[in-house]
Amino acid sequence: MKDKIKISKADISNFEDFYELFRKSLMSGYFLYSPNCSSYMLDIDVPKKDLLDNLSKGKKILFLAYSNAKVVGYLLTDKQDVGVAFGHWLAVDKDFRKQGIASSLLDYWENDALEQGAHMLRLWTTENDVSFYKNRGFTMAGLMPDSWCGVGHYLFYKTLRKSDEKRFLKEYLESKTQKP
Repeated sequence: MKDKIKISKADISNFEDFYELFRKSLMSGYFLYSPNCSSYMLDIDVPKKDLLDNLSKGKKILFLAYSNAKVVGYLLTDKQDVGVAFGHWLAVDKDFRKQGIASSLLDYWENDALEQGAHMLRLWTTENDVSFYKNRGFTMAGLMPDSWCGVGHYLFYKTLRKSDEKRFLKEYLESKTQKP
């Protein structure tokens, strides 16, 4: 019997559990990066301290999938910015793949992005996940061959609804109407 999977928006109290799986997924080669590039990512490009700082400040949003209180999947995104939410990293522990966890994380992100005023999702992926995103309603916008770490990356987007400045600039517009 499959374990019940719970998806939630994380806070910094969940960071260490996330980071352990993040490190493991990066070093396993899933993202098609060499061991040297994976180490560079962890040490320089997305170091632990910066990730924690960005999560604490609300610049990044982390969604986690749990099975029996163990983190088995994650989706790290940016906060929506003028209507577009950007997904950075999505991975599921190899022992929990093919159970709909990645799709559930995407659904949770989509709903959260809508609540935050977004009208579009955007992400880059590698060739191993092109069909996964196409099958979930994302449209391929292009390929950047031989890009980060010498790996080709595909740009995808998903339109969620018609753009509306009143939604995606809601916080900003409200701050402009408040009196000091």
